[in-house]
Amino acid sequence: FWVWEYLLCQKAPNLQIRKVSLGNSTIFHYNPNMQIDLAKESDLDGILALANQIYRVDKPHQNAKRLIEGMLKDDYCDVVVARDGRRIIGSATIFYLPIPAHGKPCAFLEGTVVDSAYRGKGVGSKIMEKLIQLAWAKDCYKFIANSGLDRDDIHKFYAKHGFERWGYEYRLNLQ
Repeated sequence: FWVWEYLLCQKAPNLQIRKVSLGNSTIFHYNPNMQIDLAKESDLDGILALANQIYRVDKPHQNAKRLIEGMLKDDYCDVVVARDGRRIIGSATIFYLPIPAHGKPCAFLEGTVVDSAYRGKGVGSKIMEKLIQLAWAKDCYKFIANSGLDRDDIHKFYAKHGFERWGYEYRLNLQ
């Protein structure tokens, strides 16, 4: 796993939406019905419906809904959703981890997903803009994102939004 890190100690980069290239064509496409908001309890089923597109699971764990309900009420994270009308078409969670040595939190990105039918249309970029705004608002000193080594598309996405490859992620699977 590569770890991508966005250092928040400098001015925010220009967060305007970039053009999307498809083959030899460049398009700029947004659905005017798309909204990016903090998730509400009424969004839980839509968020969970996307889980198999990011976590490589057939279905979410039986406690998933309860866990997200708790996350929506706590200050240690924010859950962001993209909506096309009433349908949840993307989501991401940003965790705020206090780092005493810096006297500020570090933002950690988890579970960013855009429904496969909406990829390449700027949904992920709009979600990322919101996440970066939230990290700035919480006075985070850096923003960390990770992905699998085999996810070149995500690595390019992070780089497009100002993240730099910083190091490796090591993990120990406990279950």
